[in-house]
Amino acid sequence: MKRSILVVAILLTALASVFIASAQDGTIYGLISVDTAEVRAGPDFAFDTVGQLPLNTSVAIRGRAGDFYSRWDGRQWLQIDYGDSRAWIYARLVRTSKAFNSIPVTGIMPPRDGNGRIPDVFDVSTDFCAGWQGDFTRSGDFMAGNSELMVTFPALTGATLYSVIVITPAQFRIAFDTETTTAVIPLDQLPSQAGTYTWRVVPYWTTGTERYQWQQICLLRTGGTFDKPETDSSVPNAFR
Repeated sequence: MKRSILVVAILLTALASVFIASAQDGTIYGLISVDTAEVRAGPDFAFDTVGQLPLNTSVAIRGRAGDFYSRWDGRQWLQIDYGDSRAWIYARLVRTSKAFNSIPVTGIMPPRDGNGRIPDVFDVSTDFCAGWQGDFTRSGDFMAGNSELMVTFPALTGATLYSVIVITPAQFRIAFDTETTTAVIPLDQLPSQAGTYTWRVVPYWTTGTERYQWQQICLLRTGGTFDKPETDSSVPNAFR
């Protein structure tokens, strides 16, 4: 009985120190709640194990993938500092200083094929979304009289297509889809509103032709912004 009380007291002390540290510097902390917690390269059990953490290890949490509804179901993951980089751990194995759904989203669950597996084209020994790096560029200028812009972005291994999402000053979104790492944004396919627009890129994997079959691979990346003058536009009023 005394041993059980001592263990509980130690655990409560450890949790209190984690929560105090979180409140002081704004970092979200967690405490490993099992004897041996596997740390993985990405947010899914299919990713390779890159290490293990013992019971009561304190970890700095940088983000999450997935949402918690009524129960843990294998789709809730935490991104943590691990060595000199970052890795992922199943959220059920960690007591956190903030509710899971309140932690910022930094990743998403990977796509699945018809057998429920991550497609072979993706390298599960690494966090392939973290490796989606490179230059996002834009050529053309609507303010200078150009009728279209061309944007480019880095390729992601395994992606079968991409969507460039243009966000208007009114926060409406217009998609320009492409199978390459280049997309054209025509002026006449944008609403009439003048102002600064933002363009972002999202990669997809699919084996189908219908949009509902597309599976998002990584979170959107912001490519940049561009200015647009007031124009006459044939885009439906719903986009204005």
